[in-house]
Amino acid sequence: MPKIISIVPDVEIIFSLPRRKIIENKSIIHLLAQYIGTTVKFDDINRAQLFSLEEEMQDLVIVINHSNFTFLTDQEFEDNSSES
Repeated sequence: MPKIISIVPDVEIIFSLPRRKIIENKSIIHLLAQYIGTTVKFDDINRAQLFSLEEEMQDLVIVINHSNFTFLTDQEFEDNSSES
């Protein structure tokens, strides 16, 4: 189950997934995306899953908003957050 980091209703949702955790129920990501009024493609979820399985990281961080579905390592997320 994803751990929700941040929800801004109608704008963005950010959550993390433990390293190498398989997203068995991809519909949870669809439901989270629908909560903010957007959709997510299964191909995007599969790419994030492959990235999580291949990279050395603690958590996979996924950012969903109306214009992007972004996934990155926890370290990249922390670096980007500290730059803002």
